[in-house]
Formats: sequence, structure tokens, C-alpha cells
Amino acid sequence: MARFHISTDQITDGVVALSREESRHAILVLRLKAGDVVEVFDGKGRDCSAVVIGAKDGILSLSLNENSTETRRIASLPSVEITLAASVIKPERMELLIQKACELGVHEIVPLLSERTVVRLSRERWEAKIKRWRKITVESCKQCGRTLVPEVRDVCEFKKFLEALEFYDKILIPTLAFSGNGLYASLKKSAAKKILVFVGPEGDFTVQEVRMAMECGAEPVTLGSLVMRSETAAIYLLSTLNFFYNQIQLNQDKI
Repeated sequence: MARFHISTDQITDGVVALSREESRHAILVLRLKAGDVVEVFDGKGRDCSAVVIGAKDGILSLSLNENSTETRRIASLPSVEITLAASVIKPERMELLIQKACELGVHEIVPLLSERTVVRLSRERWEAKIKRWRKITVESCKQCGRTLVPEVRDVCEFKKFLEALEFYDKILIPTLAFSGNGLYASLKKSAAKKILVFVGPEGDFTVQEVRMAMECGAEPVTLGSLVMRSETAAIYLLSTLNFFYNQIQLNQDKI
């Protein structure tokens, strides 16, 4: 079933007018017509079905069935809030990282500028990048069925991010700069509800950066003997966290 992202200001008396871009896709690509049933979601955790009314001046209107609000997709996310703080990498690989992070249930993404980050842009170009990355998260949610769109924060210097660090139950930093526990060994040591995981640039974080993160409570971990690209490390990390915490939730549900 086709899914569309909407905001509350698009709704009037139970009728939602899709954006011009979404309308164009719905009409020309999906070829939706009056009477077709679709799904809409607000990006904040709610979705419902809707029926196509018709199009006028290139704008498609839908009648909402607000009594159909579902919660199944919220329940399918990991039982913990995972923030991914990832060093910015080359454009196509960064976009893949963000897309897959969204599909794997990440709660928040923080793009970092670390010492070995090779991508350096002007403020205006960073603003365009952030806008592009936020659009990717919405498109990814449409595809994978999430109702809660993860936040993509503004780009932040690594040191400044650490200086304003929020509270997390667990902070993990995969690195080759220090020896650390395996990921599973680290996870099973303690329960957590709010986790921060770092992913470094190509070439890893510097020793000084890892030391700074450790002073803020980060635990160095190893992802095994193979050297992974940054986007692969992010996918590996989030997949493992997703599996680990969903298994805990499944076991708790059986009790």
C-alpha cells in the first residue's frame, strides 16, 4: 500500500492535501485514482489509512480514516533509543548510511566532523546536505513502514558534541585505537534504555578523540577482525543492537 508523509497543517476537516511533490508521484507514478486506499503518517509516531478523493490543479486530496490509527510499527522498533553519531563520509556512502540507519530503527542521527573527516563544506552547503539527509529519512520511513521519523541533527564538531553530551545509559565507540570488548560482551553486561554509538571516518577516530570520548563515559569496543568501511560499521552496529534488544523484549513478553 502506498504511504505518504504529512504534517498536521495539511489537514482540514479530516481531509489532507498532499504536497505538490507527493501529489505528482501519486498521480503520475502510482496512478492513484478516487477510491484507492493509502496510508499516511505524521513522522511523530502515528499513521492511519486514507481514501483518495481526487485531484485538482495537480494536488491530490485524501479523506482520513482517523479511527484506523495503528501502533504495530512503533512496537517493531528496538526497545531502546539509539543515537548514532557518525563522522561525515563521502556523499553517496553517507546517504546509504542514513537510509539504512533509518530502516534499522535508529532514533537520532548526529553527523560529526572529526579530525580525519575529509568532507568540508561551507555553511550553506551543509544546510543543503542536512535538508537532503532529512528527506532521505522520510523516504526511508515511507518504504520500511516506520511512523516515527528519526531526527537528523545539524552537523557538529566532534569536540563540541562531547562538551554538550546528553545522558546515555551506554556509550559505545568502535575503534582500533584502543583494545576493547566484543560488542556482545559489552551489551550483555548491563541493561540500557538510551544508547549512543559512534562511527568514525575512514581511518578511524584519532587516539586523542577516542580518549576524549572515553573520558565522557564511552566504552571502546571491537567489531571483529575485519576492517569495515564506516557505513558497513554503522549497519553492523545497528543490526546487532536491533537484534539484541528485540530478543530481550521478546523474552520479556513471554514472561
